[in-house]
Amino acid sequence: MGRRFVDMRTIQRRMNGKDFYRNRETHRREQAMSELKELERQKQGAELPSPDTIAKVLLGGDLAQLTPAQQISYYRAVCESLGLNPLTKPFDYIRLSGRLVLYATRNATDQIRHRYGISVTITSREVVEDTYVVTARATLANGRHDESIGAVPIAQLRGENRSNAMMKCETKAKRRVTLSLVGLSTLDESEIDSIPGAQPAPLTHSLMPSPGAAPLTGDATHGGAEGGASVPPANLNDAIPTAWKPFVEPHTLKGNILLVGPGKTSGATYVKLNTGDVAGTTNPDMAAQAIAFQASGEFVYITCQPHKKLTNEIIAITAEADVQL
Repeated sequence: MGRRFVDMRTIQRRMNGKDFYRNRETHRREQAMSELKELERQKQGAELPSPDTIAKVLLGGDLAQLTPAQQISYYRAVCESLGLNPLTKPFDYIRLSGRLVLYATRNATDQIRHRYGISVTITSREVVEDTYVVTARATLANGRHDESIGAVPIAQLRGENRSNAMMKCETKAKRRVTLSLVGLSTLDESEIDSIPGAQPAPLTHSLMPSPGAAPLTGDATHGGAEGGASVPPANLNDAIPTAWKPFVEPHTLKGNILLVGPGKTSGATYVKLNTGDVAGTTNPDMAAQAIAFQASGEFVYITCQPHKKLTNEIIAITAEADVQL
């Protein structure tokens, strides 16, 4: 193979391009930090929940005691503690025994299984006294496992209704054991219909990310259990500065993959591009795809989303030839 010669003009253009991207990111971070400080100054003196309200929320789980903005802050804190994306609505609200509580949707259990590498197997299916019972076992990569059952009555069901109930039972078992394995003692979406008096309260507040505690609006009134007044949904979209959007929205990295290797985060694989950008993933399939692109030397587009540990979490890797412009 012959050598490839690159003239100085080409090298200078590449170096100027790297400096441009570095300066742009530095400018964005400085602008975001200045806007964050300004927002913190504006939030000085903002009303915090009373000790009684905090006790009702933490001990009784009644979120109705919080204002809409505080409910959003609590919602996002729960998502961050589990590594879930709040924009996909992994939880929703339900009124249960006079309390407003969270329950896990399908998005929650699917994301938990993917993030923690949980595999689920069905160990038994049986009919016990006109009730269809499914037992599911969930296992982590380190060998730790747990089992849960799902049960639905099928005595009066025939045909497609019976089939749907049996499929729902299997789904219920899988989701219940997923939540149990990660220590999340909350209701699952598949259990809501079987709880007497449960009233789903769809989430209408904006879940666009906002750093720190959610700011309180000046005209927000606290309905709560005592006031009974309706409170308009909080919309925090306007509180997101434009300069922050690169740090909360998916973005794309472009270049050739130079290095693929393990990182400091347990189970994570890091990918370094020739532009100096770094991204990471905990998905073995995504890591294998990165290794393949490194070997082929193809120019790739890496779609990432912000992550508290990986900084840039890889969502997808696509070769330049496959990108539709």
